[in-house]
Amino acid sequence: MPVNEGFVPKIQVFEPHRASLPPLIPYLKEFWTRRAFASELARFGDKAEYLDSRLGKVWLVLNPLLLGMVYYLVVTIIRPGGSVSGMTRLDHLLIGLFTFYFAQNCVTAGALSITSGGRLILNQAFPRALLPFSSAIQAFQQFLPTIPVYIFVLLAGKWAYPTTIVPGWTWNFLWIPFILICTGLTGFGLALVFATLNVYFRDTTKLLTYITRIWMYLSPVLWLPSSLRGNMKILLWINPLGPVLNATSRVWVSGESLTQPVVLGCILWAVASIVIGGYFFISRERDFAIRL
Repeated sequence: MPVNEGFVPKIQVFEPHRASLPPLIPYLKEFWTRRAFASELARFGDKAEYLDSRLGKVWLVLNPLLLGMVYYLVVTIIRPGGSVSGMTRLDHLLIGLFTFYFAQNCVTAGALSITSGGRLILNQAFPRALLPFSSAIQAFQQFLPTIPVYIFVLLAGKWAYPTTIVPGWTWNFLWIPFILICTGLTGFGLALVFATLNVYFRDTTKLLTYITRIWMYLSPVLWLPSSLRGNMKILLWINPLGPVLNATSRVWVSGESLTQPVVLGCILWAVASIVIGGYFFISRERDFAIRL
């Protein structure tokens, strides 16, 4: 057969690499150029996840909402009364769960993104960080439907309990996009870490189930940040989600502005997660095809 001289086959050779960073500027440029690929992959994954479910995407809201009701009953039974009203506690619990599940979905789905995308990695050349990034986009898309539900709960609480401290609409709600960006960046950075670990140790995702459950108990979700006293306040700062969950409670529940320490905590954890997770992931991603 005649050979097409205009066709030049591209051959990929996979071999072990020592952990080292590729040229970052070309890598980041290609990552940004292919961002639409991550968006489409997230849209496809979002549709496929609930394809066999009768309720479909209703579970995006129903799951954390029902879980929030269960935790609310447990918390009010274990610690009834007190200076905090039941409606305030319910508001804090729901928005805390919604925000925590946003970050948790970034991490858990991102941890599986490399091992589940093995065929794609073996057949296509692209920045592998796009796979955890698509998981973060999908987690954000699944988080958005919970916001109208939470606003409805706020308004219903304000109507049913007019004497309860429920914030009205203030300029402090403009902090919400900042909180969501910091939450997404922190979740994406941690997803890069666990995605890398899962390539080398496949039991990572099994352990991650228990890690995230303990993580939630140590986060200001079932308890209010104001309940911490003395040295126990360090739990808010050593926890990657401590500052953003604290910020979430201040803005959504109390209607307050963010203090400088809270803002700095959100930024520092977001930057640290991206830098550490990015280095850990990118320096080893050329070795992924050998490990899959």
